[in-house]
Amino acid sequence: MNTRTTGLFLAALVVALSHASPPLHAQATTAPAVTGSDDKPWNRGVPLEARRAARELFLEGNRLFKIPLFARAAENYAAALRRWKHPAFYFNLALAQLNLGEEVLAHANLAQVLRDGEGSLGPEEFKEAQKQLRDLEHQIGRLRITCATPGAEIALDGAPLFVGPSQYEGWVKARAHEISARRADYLPVATRVVVAPGALATRDLALVKLSDAEVTRWAVWKPWAVVISGAVVGLASGGLHAFARAGFNRYDERFAQLSCVKDGCSEQDIGSDLNNQLAHARLEQQIAVGGYITGGALIATGALLLYLNRPYLVEQDPGAAGRQVVIAPSISAGAVGVLVTVSR
Repeated sequence: MNTRTTGLFLAALVVALSHASPPLHAQATTAPAVTGSDDKPWNRGVPLEARRAARELFLEGNRLFKIPLFARAAENYAAALRRWKHPAFYFNLALAQLNLGEEVLAHANLAQVLRDGEGSLGPEEFKEAQKQLRDLEHQIGRLRITCATPGAEIALDGAPLFVGPSQYEGWVKARAHEISARRADYLPVATRVVVAPGALATRDLALVKLSDAEVTRWAVWKPWAVVISGAVVGLASGGLHAFARAGFNRYDERFAQLSCVKDGCSEQDIGSDLNNQLAHARLEQQIAVGGYITGGALIATGALLLYLNRPYLVEQDPGAAGRQVVIAPSISAGAVGVLVTVSR
């Protein structure tokens, strides 16, 4: 490798390393004094030993911040806060989180600094906290979720959020978020909401009971009407068949009384009245048989429609409103059946 090539390689390496290092949002503030007035809310009830231990953790965090090792610095600032809730710790933790891309957590810590008031930090640091918070609120957005269903478990991006009836409003990253709501015996809800930078997005979740969400293809009474119609036709056919049997019996009785029975009877011997009685009984029998077939077909069709009409869950079915079902018996000279017409 010649000198010119080596120089280009080193230049490229320097540029790459400079771009790989995350930009510092601000310099970490210096450590606060351990002694101080107990009138300050962050000093109240905190012994000097705890303040000294917290200050050491804070100083180590500042050393790591300058390297920069932001994740390890954030761990030290958080450990210091567990001992002493000093505004400087919140401020430096927020700066480390900003450099780690944890904007939502940084927002909460910067807001805490401002709640503590202007005397919580030096004037320059306090102005920097205000600026960082203003800039941050143009980068992230707010999300408001409402659910009035009692016992509904609401989750945001897979993490549990609250149990209804309740409402959540907070700062989130400006991107798409997944919201879900579920409860036993209710139809679960899952939705996506896109939060724009500096904007407020809202979602009102309403869960529906499974029993209310279940629908049928047709009105419940329609398949049962077909079954009952078949049963009625079958019963009527049975009655008509009984009338036909009685007509045949009367015909046999009257025919047996004719004087020509032993030698054979002609049409004239039988007479038109007796022949009409036989024809009437045969017609009743034919109608009864046709009724049996029609009634059986109606019952079978009704049973099939009952199966098809089982409740099912549906989110949207734009064509369901235009669906119509027409069921009618079809009787002709050579066939008996049922005509089912489905139109959409």
